Amino acid sequence: MSKKPLRPVAPRLASHGFILAVGFLGVALVPLGLRQPSSGGVETVASAGASISATRADLTLPPPSTAAQAGQLPALRAYPVQPGDTLASLARQAGISLDTLLQVNGLSAAQLPRPGDLMIIPPIDGTMVAVPPGEPLVDLTNTYRADISTIRSVNGLAGGSPLPAQIFIPAANTEALAPRDAAAGQTERLHHLARFIWPAHGTITTYFWQYHPGLDIANVIGTPEVAADAGQVVFAGWGSYGIYVEIDHGNGFHTVYGHMSAVLVRAGQVVTPGQEIGLMGSTGRSTGPHLHFEIRYRDVPQNPLDFLS
Repeated sequence: MSKKPLRPVAPRLASHGFILAVGFLGVALVPLGLRQPSSGGVETVASAGASISATRADLTLPPPSTAAQAGQLPALRAYPVQPGDTLASLARQAGISLDTLLQVNGLSAAQLPRPGDLMIIPPIDGTMVAVPPGEPLVDLTNTYRADISTIRSVNGLAGGSPLPAQIFIPAANTEALAPRDAAAGQTERLHHLARFIWPAHGTITTYFWQYHPGLDIANVIGTPEVAADAGQVVFAGWGSYGIYVEIDHGNGFHTVYGHMSAVLVRAGQVVTPGQEIGLMGSTGRSTGPHLHFEIRYRDVPQNPLDFLS
């Protein structure tokens, strides 16, 4: 099976172990000369802006399984780095992944915290995302299928106050997401062309944002991954996403399933919705077993949460 490089649309982040600099406490995002993602991503991150308290977060919390449980999450905290602290030790103490710690704080894996530096410590894995200027909180939570009370509590948002430039979206189980309200505009028109089923069960650890054009769904190695809709496999093998599968759905939509441990289909094969196409793994640029799932319309990445049902 020939090796095929995937068409690059955005740098990998979060569960892929490749971290770009994003804004931290008011510092603007700098793309560091890397190619900008295709149009259709979320707004550029500008500042952290969440309400946080300067206390250490010694938390070890599993991803919430229900909206009620998630609503009890404590707020983001600021922790002044102490001598001897490392990024790995801070992540371990907080019970979060190193990738979450790096993404939330706009750091790369090569950067070492200095004593006195303030680190944002979330209570759970998740993603810091940009808030488009003037966007209401209800619209933002609809975009990420998040519970509005959870977002308020974890970000320390007071009712009626303006939203900060960024907010934190906590990790959530794929079976416990808030329902999606109908959206307007281009995304809603695309819904008439395609709807997709969930390609795997697990915890969404990284959401769609400017430098991450898909969802990361974490579970154990060997978790089945299925075709999100009918189509023809155009690639199955090793490439830029480790072992991955790409499916052409024949209507301008393609889906991508990255970091598999094994492929169960071959290029040219026609698949049906829900058919097993591979097993979850951690191949390629990955720091743990998960599915990196993308939906593209005419090569432009779309937020999968807008199409999954």
